Amino acid sequence: EQKAKTTGYYDVVNFARNLKVPGFYSFGYNDMVCPPTSTFSAYNEIKAPKELLIIPEIAHYTYPEQWEKAGQWIFWLFEK
Repeated sequence: EQKAKTTGYYDVVNFARNLKVPGFYSFGYNDMVCPPTSTFSAYNEIKAPKELLIIPEIAHYTYPEQWEKAGQWIFWLFEK
């Protein structure tokens, strides 16, 4: 029961500053699972190289365009 109560205090922003590898991030403004306010807070804490793609009209799922952009980013990263 105590562990279940503690999970309410976890926020990805508390872990984002520990990231050391490049990352590609994408989210939508209508996401009720991972709200944009929390996601932006986490993104802003990441000090590693990063890229952000926002698709305003989506919720907690991905469009094919997001997968395409993520793939392009990965190939670009390995070409460096």
